[in-house]
Amino acid sequence: MAHHPISRRSCLALAASPLLTAGVQAQNVGTGTNVTATDLLAMHLKSDGITLDFPRLADSGSSVPITAEIVAPAGQKIAMIDVYLPDNPNTRAARIRLVDPQARYTFTTRLRLAASQDAWVVATMTDGSRRGASAPTIITSSACLDAS
Repeated sequence: MAHHPISRRSCLALAASPLLTAGVQAQNVGTGTNVTATDLLAMHLKSDGITLDFPRLADSGSSVPITAEIVAPAGQKIAMIDVYLPDNPNTRAARIRLVDPQARYTFTTRLRLAASQDAWVVATMTDGSRRGASAPTIITSSACLDAS
């Protein structure tokens, strides 16, 4: 019998799968196309309808909470949401595909930040158009270090 180790990430995904809302496919994206802050700015994304709650300061980048509320423009629905952290090695932190597109969608998650940076939430509508917003955070050191 072959032994196949399971990664922590895969184990957590399996444990959380029954808790996911019906009609939502959440992906933790470890590989894929890396998108820079310059790429995101070049998209000229409108932020209308996107509200982000992201702390301006965080003691540690290991688990920073973010809440996003997205309201689609009139006549449109939200099909997919991507969360980008441009200064992380893998810039796409999460992808949420809505099996049943919604006019309004809210989610909360925690992000691991490699450095102080902007978190970006980009929503793709059913017609292929995109809206996006960003919010900055600064990682602070909670301990004083000296040479003694």
